[in-house]
Amino acid sequence: MESEYRDILAKPKLRKTRALFFAAGLYNFGIAAFFLLLNPLEDGFSLVHLAVALLFVFGVMLCNIAANPLRYKKLIPYAMLRNLAYCGLAGWYFHKGQLPLQWMVPGIVDLVLLVLFCIIWIRLFWEDDDA
Repeated sequence: MESEYRDILAKPKLRKTRALFFAAGLYNFGIAAFFLLLNPLEDGFSLVHLAVALLFVFGVMLCNIAANPLRYKKLIPYAMLRNLAYCGLAGWYFHKGQLPLQWMVPGIVDLVLLVLFCIIWIRLFWEDDDA
C-alpha cells in the first residue's frame, strides 16, 4: 500500500505540481524574511509583523500541499485566494498611483502563481488520475 502511494506521488504530473508548490512555499518564506529584516514601515512594531506571520503560515501550508497534493488539494483555493488578494490589491494601488513599481513584482509573481494554482486545482479535481 505504501509503495503504491509513493508511485502515485512520483507521477510526472504530481512531481511538477509538488515542485511548484514547494517553490511557492519558499517564495512566501523569502518574502516573509524580507519584510522581517527590512521593515518597510520603519517602526518598531507594525502591521508588517502581521503580514510576516501570515506569509509564514501560507508558506507552511504550501509546503504541506507540496508534500502531498492529493491529500491537501482542498487547501489550494486558500493559496489562490492569498495570491488573488495580493495581486488584486497591488494592481489596484498601482493603478491609482499609490504603489511603487518594485511592489508590483511580487504582484506579477502572485498573478502567475494564481493562474498555475487554478490549472492544478482544476486538474486535481476533475481529471482522472490515470493520465
